[in-house]
Amino acid sequence: MSLFGLISVAGSGVDVSQSWLNTIGSNLANANDTVNPSQTPFLEQELTVAPGAGSNGYFPNPVSTPLTPTQGTGVHVSGIVTPNPNGVLAYYPTNPQANAAGYVRTPGISVATQLTNLDVAERSYQANVAVINHAKTVYQAALTIGQ
Repeated sequence: MSLFGLISVAGSGVDVSQSWLNTIGSNLANANDTVNPSQTPFLEQELTVAPGAGSNGYFPNPVSTPLTPTQGTGVHVSGIVTPNPNGVLAYYPTNPQANAAGYVRTPGISVATQLTNLDVAERSYQANVAVINHAKTVYQAALTIGQ
């Protein structure tokens, strides 16, 4: 892989990390939501990521990146899945949204899992930004070689 494709690949990683952080924030903000069991609650979201350039604008130069179609071209969000499409029933009789049996429907989001994912997504974001900064430093050093 050419050195000049680093910013594009790391940039796609930054985009995916940002999308992941946004998704985690949304999940955490709605973790304690409740609705009547006859309704659909907020649905927890998880990103699916695939190799290769997506529609985010990061496309390394194919001449300087003569690899397989997905190798060295970064990543993109390929979709969003909902692990609990119906939510989880919880017994909470004092909730005003509870049905006659005392049940409410919740998203079933594990705050501990979301906080762990938050840490991983943050570190991924930081690592990709560090790659971009290092690549910029190398590019700038390469420009001063002839001086």
